[in-house]
Amino acid sequence: MAASLIGVSDPPPFEKLNEAGKASLLLICDHASHVIPEALDNLGITEETLRDHIGWDIGAAAVTRRLSQLLDAPALLAGYSRLLIDCNRPSDAPDLVPPFADGRPVPGNQGLSDGDIAVRRASFFDPYHTEVRAALQSFADAGRVPILAAIHSFTPAMTSDDEARPWQVSICWDRDGRVALPMMAGLRAEGLCVGENSPYGFDPYSDFAIPEYGLKRGLPHILVEVRNDQIRSDGDIEAWSERLAGYLTAALNDPKVQQIEFF
Repeated sequence: MAASLIGVSDPPPFEKLNEAGKASLLLICDHASHVIPEALDNLGITEETLRDHIGWDIGAAAVTRRLSQLLDAPALLAGYSRLLIDCNRPSDAPDLVPPFADGRPVPGNQGLSDGDIAVRRASFFDPYHTEVRAALQSFADAGRVPILAAIHSFTPAMTSDDEARPWQVSICWDRDGRVALPMMAGLRAEGLCVGENSPYGFDPYSDFAIPEYGLKRGLPHILVEVRNDQIRSDGDIEAWSERLAGYLTAALNDPKVQQIEFF
């Protein structure tokens, strides 16, 4: 079995931006791409379907890239679709490699062996997270405590038959509210409908990056979920990026945030 599923004409497993950025902040985007490597033939689904929300977090990569510029912060973006393997799931998560997505079958994910999943992990998951760990180690080597900020998006409704989700943005956090609580308060003061761990929260099977790199290391952290109809146009992406950059700048200037703390 091949050691990697990434061919010579395929993109790399992660995108690295602004590695020398001056901010004590690492931006990550686990669901930045809808790309499938050539060898896996789009997993048997259409390109249009891949570009829908089941293939990636619509708008999240664009917001992450703009935040990296606005804040002069390094950023890491996963290079492939979460349908291959979800870079924000622990190894025993039932949807690590989803055979179905929003009730739709993913033909290329049916009947996979443990070996097949191991190759997916070695090809896509491990290189991205190795780079995340290396970036955090660079901060530690320099004696700096970075904020870890994960950027995601969610759909206006789970399916066309489901009730509309009212939140324009949701802030997801667990125990360490140093970054999350002031951001939620500020967003609500703007008159926005702000979710808290809604529609997604944290549990041992649904999240990897924030528990692994934030809580376990005592790093200040936040996971931001923007409803994806809010970040589809260039103007909306710019507006949300500037808004989030303001709150992250405030966190970067807060002495309570600039230290390791376990909760």
